[in-house]
Amino acid sequence: MSDHRSSQPTFDEIARLAAECRVGGMLGGKAGVLHLHLGDGRRGLELLFRLIRETEIPVTQVIPTHVSRNRALFEQGLEWVAAGGSIDITVGPDPVPSDPDVGFEDVLAAFAGRGLPLTRITASSDGNGSMPVFDAEGRLLRLTIASEKDLLRKLGEVVRKGLVPLESALRIFATNAADFYKLDRKGRIEPGRDADLLLLDGDLGLVDVFARGRHLMASGRVLVKGTFSA
Repeated sequence: MSDHRSSQPTFDEIARLAAECRVGGMLGGKAGVLHLHLGDGRRGLELLFRLIRETEIPVTQVIPTHVSRNRALFEQGLEWVAAGGSIDITVGPDPVPSDPDVGFEDVLAAFAGRGLPLTRITASSDGNGSMPVFDAEGRLLRLTIASEKDLLRKLGEVVRKGLVPLESALRIFATNAADFYKLDRKGRIEPGRDADLLLLDGDLGLVDVFARGRHLMASGRVLVKGTFSA
């Protein structure tokens, strides 16, 4: 949505899609959340604010992502959170001065400054998704690839800088997503859950990994590789 690369969905199409997600979630016992990619178009979240004004779809049913793409879009994202909604922030390469992106540290500062709850934000990597690079006239120059490694890197950075305590960072990077999408076996360390665990050293470097209780990395050495891994 609000992206020159999109299929340009109309307001009615978005409203119908959000309604289908909601009803499907109710019938299937799932979250039924509509997760929307946001571009840097001037309309921003305009259609989403219209959605909660003109329909009965609650603000909690739609989660926009990439909302730190530029300052104007991020300000709208803060308004969305203030209205009771949640947003997803893409954690990738840190922006350089010429980039319009809002850095993750600035995102956390804005939440704190406005008294917005950290229970309404998630961080995602867009892992292995395409990251196109355009010139000033909008021509595609090249494609790069987003890395999921940025998640752990950024979690460590914000904790070491003292921006948020570790338990708050873990909520943003893990627990909130499990709650948003009703993944009842994820996001917490409790009996009966999936035992997805990362063990970190004193510098928050990755040491051991368990997935559903299975030991995948031990003392920094990968024990289990994917089907297509070298």
